[in-house]
Amino acid sequence: MSLMGVDIGSSGCKVAIYLVDGALISTESTTYSVTMPGPGLFELDSRQVLDAVYTAMRTVVKRAGSDNRYLHDPLKAVSFGSFSEAMVPVSSHGEILGPSIFSHDQRGKYAVKRFNRIGQKAFYKINPNILGYSYSYPKLVWYRESAPDFNTKVWKYLNWSDFLTFQLTGEAATTYGHANRTLLFDLWKEKWSDELLEVGGVERRVLADLIPSGITMGYVKKEISASLGFPEDVLVISGGHDQCMNALGAGAISGGSSVTGIGTFECTTLVFDDIPDPDLMLGLKLGIEHHTAPGKYVTFIYNQGGSVQTWFMQAFTQDLIKEGVSEREILNRLTDEAPNKPGDVVFLPFLEPSGAPVFLPEGRGCFFGIGTGTDRGALYRALLEGESMFFLEAFEELSKNGLSITSVRATGGGSRSDLWLQIKADILQRPVHRVQHWESGTVGAAIAAGLATGVYVSLEEAVGIFSGTDASFFPRKEFTDVYARLYKMYKNGLGLISSREWRD
Repeated sequence: MSLMGVDIGSSGCKVAIYLVDGALISTESTTYSVTMPGPGLFELDSRQVLDAVYTAMRTVVKRAGSDNRYLHDPLKAVSFGSFSEAMVPVSSHGEILGPSIFSHDQRGKYAVKRFNRIGQKAFYKINPNILGYSYSYPKLVWYRESAPDFNTKVWKYLNWSDFLTFQLTGEAATTYGHANRTLLFDLWKEKWSDELLEVGGVERRVLADLIPSGITMGYVKKEISASLGFPEDVLVISGGHDQCMNALGAGAISGGSSVTGIGTFECTTLVFDDIPDPDLMLGLKLGIEHHTAPGKYVTFIYNQGGSVQTWFMQAFTQDLIKEGVSEREILNRLTDEAPNKPGDVVFLPFLEPSGAPVFLPEGRGCFFGIGTGTDRGALYRALLEGESMFFLEAFEELSKNGLSITSVRATGGGSRSDLWLQIKADILQRPVHRVQHWESGTVGAAIAAGLATGVYVSLEEAVGIFSGTDASFFPRKEFTDVYARLYKMYKNGLGLISSREWRD
């Protein structure tokens, strides 16, 4: 038999079919983009995203049909991982009622101040996240208070992986990890918090019931199964937050292990065997969330990743874009143009609101140290270096508090860049290993599907089947001193843009 894993990201989705022995049968990706209908507004076209996911699913099934291994081992189960925060408004009949408001959208941001009545520390003991407007909660308030007529038509607001599960099975539920990203979930009690719902002003009726990741939700509905080219009796397994799925697929399932996914955002996911000390984690400005691996917990260090590359291409490679050169080829050309050693330019990677643990507002990114001899290649290398320095700062703070990350397991599209991974090894002063299946989000979803259906006896067995290293990169001593100097410049620059002169 075979298993399908679906990874729904903020700018595109990836779908893959794997045999139970870990062999990749077929894979496909599709893209979409966030739109800006007005100042401070960011949306995804819900129907466009759904169509993109379905297109990728149909394509991998059709392509797999030409593989004799798939014919002998047809699809058994599917599971979905997806980015969090953005939710789809749906009717009880499964009708999409509107766009999916993206995390950076500022609608309802004022509502976060309501939790000040509780205080950050007391709030954290219920929902262990650092308060901010990027979560789902402010958008739910906006729907209720600024679009009440629309809100009355909504049956549930569902996160993307939960929404796809609902589309395929008719069963609506939300996994713990996604619920945590609303700011309304009680991590310890594993239920919606009555206190936070009341203080925040959100109706319980629009939130789905809660379930853990990795449980059977039902069979794919016959009409959808036929449209996707599925065999009969394909099971759907509850998925989860894409970063957790990525960690599962990369084998980060035990306390102290970690994985760094380099996609639109770069996120290092650190795993805990139990709920870590909330006072320590709050002091580090890091959240706590359920892992998709049963009984485990995670925290995230994250910031812009591939999105800064996208910005750079739009700003500095318009000549190539107008020629119709593909994004992959543009990145290859930039890599060729980049110097083979660090220079004097430093980049601060804060083009959008930064993630944990810095939490800077958007629009504070910059290059400094530019001279008349600075060319596009030098700027591109500095961009990759600055993006990596963000994580060095966080890793150093973790180490001071007994949470050391001794090596980096790299996954995602960005991990295909040898230049970027070597820069990370040199800056982080840690070995960096690119995993065998670099699209680990689809692997994690496939593992979840296999565990729930009894294909794998244990989590350890499943992870062992998919484990492996594609390439390794080690720190080069000749660049230690120059990166120490550049990192000092980075810290000084960060101090400036964090200072009173730059505050909103």
